Amino acid sequence: EIEQTRFLTNDNLQACVKCGGRKVSGCSCASKFFKCHAGEYNFQCVYCKNMEIDYSAPAFGGGYKEGDVIRLSQGQEVVIQHADNQPLDNIVVGVGWDPVSQGDNMDVDSSVALYSARGCSYDLVYYGAKQHASGCAELLEDNLTGDYTGNVDSNDDENILVNLKKVPRDKDRLIFLINIYKCYDRGQTLNDVKNFYIRLYDPTSKKILIEYRVKNNPVRPDDTAIVIGMATRKTAGWTFKAIGRSLRASDVSELADSAIDYV
Repeated sequence: EIEQTRFLTNDNLQACVKCGGRKVSGCSCASKFFKCHAGEYNFQCVYCKNMEIDYSAPAFGGGYKEGDVIRLSQGQEVVIQHADNQPLDNIVVGVGWDPVSQGDNMDVDSSVALYSARGCSYDLVYYGAKQHASGCAELLEDNLTGDYTGNVDSNDDENILVNLKKVPRDKDRLIFLINIYKCYDRGQTLNDVKNFYIRLYDPTSKKILIEYRVKNNPVRPDDTAIVIGMATRKTAGWTFKAIGRSLRASDVSELADSAIDYV
């Protein structure tokens, strides 16, 4: 399991009231003009050392304990690693959703786009090309109805196997995508789907390590796709960030063309 004392980054940090700093390590003011409800800064209340976080990522039972599933809020980013701080090279990425109305036939697809360092080119792993040439990513199965039960003893709708060590050197971002198949022809949007989530598993133990749930359906009624999360290669290793941004795309290719602008 993963043990981390704090989030690596968090887009939801409240700015310091004096210097306007929004860093995880804290503001630059000598007297630290920040707010804290508990009087101290620790991982239990999901506060970083010096800055207040807008909303928490609670675990089951209330307080967050090291070793629990890391439940992210939008914008939060954590290192993909084992409890002993060793990198986790192989992961299973599970995604899930539910139709708003029972009995609706919702063909929602997951995919992953591998982007170059400057975002000018990408490779796409999706239902039409389920495995990357390098072997770094593979879509296990294409769920056509929403009744799929997953490949890792879970209730995921679709799973993607990822080997981070095999990601080509010219690709440094893996962006995970969800879109509705033939959305325009069928007149379906994200308002017809709910309960979107993405999870990262350890394929050996089958334990969930990181989870992000999109808490609210997109407000724009014509959105048809979501950029749900991103893994990024950095000097110290790979990180995962919760994105959860929706957009309008007619198909997975158009989605991948636009996704880099949403992270």
